[in-house]
Amino acid sequence: MKLLKLLYYIPEFLVFYLIKLLQSNFQMAYIILSPKMNTTAEFIEFPLEVKSSAGLLLLTNLVSMTPGTLSADISNDKKILLIHALLMSNDQNTVGEIESIQKRILRLTN
Repeated sequence: MKLLKLLYYIPEFLVFYLIKLLQSNFQMAYIILSPKMNTTAEFIEFPLEVKSSAGLLLLTNLVSMTPGTLSADISNDKKILLIHALLMSNDQNTVGEIESIQKRILRLTN
């Protein structure tokens, strides 16, 4: 049964990843090329549910693929991910996207 779930979740995850990659590249290109760079950078402390090393690696890489965000640090107890966000005007949207990524990773690693 677990193999069947993985056969569904892995392709779904790859499609999700590719879409996020394209969105990130286009959104960052727009920000960089716009005459006014209206950015409000801040750090976010994001609570982690992912515990496995592979899951944390995947999460930190995908957070860096989310438009305007970059994984900065993981706490020693692996409970908090420090994220640098370039566009804090849409704070809830950024946190919502990261929660969505984390949920997908949990499905793959649990």
